[in-house]
Amino acid sequence: MPISAHHWFSDTDVLRRVVSDAGQAEVLRLRGSAPILPALWPDDLRLEGFAARERQAIAEALSLLFGLTLPQDFAAARHFGDWLRLLQDAFTARGGAGDLTFRSSGSTGTPKAIRHSWDRFVEELEFQASLHEPAGASIRRVVGLVPSHHIYGFMFVLLLPQRYGAGFIDLRGLRPAAVAEQLQPGDLVVGFPQVWQALSESRRPIPRNVRGITSTAPCPADTARAVQAAGFTRLVELYGSSETAGIGWRDTPDTGFTLFPYWRFAGGTTMLRHRSRDQVVALPDHLAVVDQAGRFVVVGRRDGAIQIGGINVNPEHVAAVLRQHPQVAAARVRPYRVGRTLRLKAYVVPKDTATEIPSLRRMVEEWLRKQLLPIERPRHLTFGLSLPDGAMGKAADWDIAKPA
Repeated sequence: MPISAHHWFSDTDVLRRVVSDAGQAEVLRLRGSAPILPALWPDDLRLEGFAARERQAIAEALSLLFGLTLPQDFAAARHFGDWLRLLQDAFTARGGAGDLTFRSSGSTGTPKAIRHSWDRFVEELEFQASLHEPAGASIRRVVGLVPSHHIYGFMFVLLLPQRYGAGFIDLRGLRPAAVAEQLQPGDLVVGFPQVWQALSESRRPIPRNVRGITSTAPCPADTARAVQAAGFTRLVELYGSSETAGIGWRDTPDTGFTLFPYWRFAGGTTMLRHRSRDQVVALPDHLAVVDQAGRFVVVGRRDGAIQIGGINVNPEHVAAVLRQHPQVAAARVRPYRVGRTLRLKAYVVPKDTATEIPSLRRMVEEWLRKQLLPIERPRHLTFGLSLPDGAMGKAADWDIAKPA
């Protein structure tokens, strides 16, 4: 059924899902740890359990996301259910959903707010609906393994179930084997590469006609093949960003991505132009066309960011934060691999060579907790008198077990 009248928010359970996720993210950002609350916040959740600055941050995040001016009663509300009712009233008073604004992951240091028109969002939703339900298939249920307050989750775990008239189940937080055990024929699973790798290794039988979507980070070819070998009927990899929304797709890891039908390359492969709107957007990555059909592959990011747990992280931004510490003279940050997962490590040079390293380590770790999101914080800190450089003066790597 088409998404009509801009009234997705009239379903209280759908609105509850995105507001809960957005609220959880803001509290995590401010506290550095997630509150012990259910994934879906209940109506009777007392808002006074949050600090004033946390309530304010959640309100600002919702106002930005939905493009709403929140009523004065919002700040005085006592229960979470009051927030939901006030939001629905604000949507209705405006006459519908309106445009949506999503924050980027802050890969260049400062998250950006990117606005997407509702018509543009529905255009992609209609294409995605046809892409994931080809002729003869039937989507009975959408299985969510991603949060709903980012553009990918909003599209697929909030709007797509409404578009299909399908059920929805949120299985975040379960072990991969438990996720596999709850899958049913006709499920469409929404995840990201690390989730898919774990599911492929769960060694649990997958029911027939279970398909999947992966996005937020490049999906290794071995992972895509392992998913299909585990019994999934199809895995569609989507390429896009917060700035552009969806750009391309593929369901075979050895081929390039196909552009969505309303996009065309402009300026080589550095820009995209919409086929019917006066809209040109810059691409966040270096792309290369690989065949006459115009399919493309992603060569690398333009801003130096890497993907950790499905989130863009910029190592140079993390190093810059380290260098701002009053006791740090120089710092370098690089990724390292643990199995199939990337993490960050940092090399730190103290300003005072007489500083006791255990004490400095505690100060730096506390500094990072205050300045960075958990996913951005280096897992290993190495201290030395100078940054590790090679014989030609070029920046060199270092062993986290053996300081250079």
